[in-house]
Amino acid sequence: MRVPSALRREQLVDATIEVMRENGVQSVTMREVAKRANASLAAVHYCFKDKDDLVHAAVERWLKEMVPESMRFQTNGGMRSAVLNMLEAWWDAIEKVPQNAQAQFELFLWAVRNSDRIRRVMYPLYLTEIVSVLKQAQDATGETCDWELMMVARSLLVIVDGCSFQYFADPEGSAAKKLSFQMAEAVFNAAKVTQRKRAS
Repeated sequence: MRVPSALRREQLVDATIEVMRENGVQSVTMREVAKRANASLAAVHYCFKDKDDLVHAAVERWLKEMVPESMRFQTNGGMRSAVLNMLEAWWDAIEKVPQNAQAQFELFLWAVRNSDRIRRVMYPLYLTEIVSVLKQAQDATGETCDWELMMVARSLLVIVDGCSFQYFADPEGSAAKKLSFQMAEAVFNAAKVTQRKRAS
């Protein structure tokens, strides 16, 4: 039975993401993707002009999926609470399926070398989502903050990235998870995040 081209394209993108998660973006080949999608090599070439076109299509969708559901947490507890929830979800995901986070880091390093298009999109996507969560939390609680929210978001991303690499290097001895929470608290203290006193 002939598969509609739009559906086949989605199947090929799914297969490409699967390969990237398991073995890194550098391991993607048209032949392997065809095999994973149970499609012919000709079908891959029909849907995508070359490997770069296929990888970019997969990465663009994967980037959207990468924004963790933890960023959608309720924000009525304030910025600290929202960030603590995000960190808990991130570490829970890393401890359960470390390959997903590893693949994300590998993808960014690949993009730095090979794709300005992906490199320019990847970090701004995360930063925009984090700023959105912080803004919602701030609006919900009336908190004040001496720093621009983008600066807070960048600082939090530095913490997550750095502590994650320490965890991958030494899962048992790095105490990376605990350190990430301590550093996030230090950021909020430095930024003077405080709840505005409401009139009685």
